[in-house]
Amino acid sequence: MKTIAIIGTLDTKGEEVKYIRDKLIKKGKKVIVIDVGIRGEPIGITQPDITREEIARAAGSTIEKLQKMLRGPAIEIMMKGVEKIVKKAYDDGRIDGIIAVGGAEGSLLAAAGMKTLPIGIPKFLISSAASGNQTFGPYVGTKDVIVMHSVVDILGINEVSKKIFDNAIAAINGMVDENVGIDIKSKNLIGATMYGNTTPLVMKAKKILEKEGYEVVVFNPYPTGGKNFEELIQQNYFVGLLDVTLQNITADLLGGVAHPPGEAKNRLEAGAKAGIPQVIVPGCVDMIEFGEPSSVPRKYKKRKMYQHNPFVTVVRTSKEEMKKLGKVISKKLNKSVGPTVLLFPLRGLSMYNKKGLPLYDPEADAELLKSLKNNLDPKIKLIEVDAHINDDEFAEKCASTLIDLLRKR
Repeated sequence: MKTIAIIGTLDTKGEEVKYIRDKLIKKGKKVIVIDVGIRGEPIGITQPDITREEIARAAGSTIEKLQKMLRGPAIEIMMKGVEKIVKKAYDDGRIDGIIAVGGAEGSLLAAAGMKTLPIGIPKFLISSAASGNQTFGPYVGTKDVIVMHSVVDILGINEVSKKIFDNAIAAINGMVDENVGIDIKSKNLIGATMYGNTTPLVMKAKKILEKEGYEVVVFNPYPTGGKNFEELIQQNYFVGLLDVTLQNITADLLGGVAHPPGEAKNRLEAGAKAGIPQVIVPGCVDMIEFGEPSSVPRKYKKRKMYQHNPFVTVVRTSKEEMKKLGKVISKKLNKSVGPTVLLFPLRGLSMYNKKGLPLYDPEADAELLKSLKNNLDPKIKLIEVDAHINDDEFAEKCASTLIDLLRKR
């Protein structure tokens, strides 16, 4: 019998949790109810399978201490307990899927547990806070959490909320029954990075690699794709890397709106530590991303820039900034313990960095190349290619270089 965990603050969402529990039991599922409430007494379900007291203890505290604290710090401590409890339950083989219902704080508490589970384990969050105007990052992180807006506030079972809950129950029930699992069957996965600005390169290289029997998994580094990429490298998903879009390193160093501060601080480091073959290209490091044109800071107004779409404006990086980027990239790649090649396209590093186009600045690109040459460890092979990043010739060089490294490996 499959087991589904339900997370909820039983002091405020007990009636809803009970509704979900009873429906899942009727569908033939075993259910584990986890109470993450802090303040009031449980309602609807007065004897959860995992109590709030157990969660508080797992975080090194007590529910009595948390009740005397301000709400923010108390929730932060409780989240740590949820993480430990859910992970242990999964490691012990007690969870096949997880569903939760909550408002803003309840959603954060539930998501803390959900994000400890591997990709492939069904995770379903019904939240009144997950509307289109709210960020999904705190609830999803880098995992495959499905977030469903509750439409109405979560207070009791009614004709509207029933529709929402019944759909969610059917979804988690079906996902658990399908049991896609977490095992990765292919042993020939290549991890790649891609922006719209490097799509032609990756599409062409992908076809070449697939003809050689490899399967290419592509990540968009915006906004959390870079973190997803690094995490899966750490989990040994890939036999090789085609990391050709490093814009979030620029964002981490120079700012902009594309990536939150610190989001990319570990970029390039998982591949360096993994020891697997990797081909690196400094694609899209030549731009700083902002929102609408009016959002571009005054200090950049005289720079070359391009409005990528109505909500994204990119500003060209300067020679001095490219020099700094060369040092940062080199420092990261110099930690590589496996075969690593950096390919440098001499005719432009992104789609609009090309002769006649808005971001073309060969002098700034040359400064990056010079910085890389001055700072890269000799063990990192640097190959200059007289082509634009999206030329077929460059894509073929990327693919063939990686294939050669994999064969030698």
